[in-house]
Amino acid sequence: MSAPPSKTLADLRGRWKLNKSLSADVASILALQGTSKLVRNAIGSASVTLTISQPNGNEYSIKQTATAAAISGTTEQYILDNEWRTNKDPFFGEVKGRSRWIGLDEGNAMEDFNESWEDSDGGRLIVAEGGSTDGQWEATRVWGFKELDGERRWTQSVHVWNREGEDFRGRMVYDFDSEGN
Repeated sequence: MSAPPSKTLADLRGRWKLNKSLSADVASILALQGTSKLVRNAIGSASVTLTISQPNGNEYSIKQTATAAAISGTTEQYILDNEWRTNKDPFFGEVKGRSRWIGLDEGNAMEDFNESWEDSDGGRLIVAEGGSTDGQWEATRVWGFKELDGERRWTQSVHVWNREGEDFRGRMVYDFDSEGN
């Protein structure tokens, strides 16, 4: 389901489902991040849902669940202040990350799909950078809204690379499911 006009980066609260037909292969991303083939296959066959809450306009709590897979979900915190933070992730171990608002021009310069970002947040997008604290892999994701297949979608452009020099670029596209708290 397309994202309603009321949904912007300033208000992503609700449930979003990964649209696998419009998204990159999640297993390719997970492989570069060092996850096991068993985990990659299980997540690849599952429905992935994000449940987002926002204590304020610059803080996001994103709970990821994969149904039809015997894998517990994970919750990621994003605070848009460009400060590096570390935490222990059940899949990736010790990870670091930071996130911030960026301008549309900067986001378009990072874009690989020749598609324009929608200007729904006063000319702003979100960039989230992170990786393993041991330097095994790093990732950059740009968040925003785009029109894809004639519908407005929340999209993350993803760039993941690892110490071995392997590199993957793709996009994750989410369908709006329901309002949240």
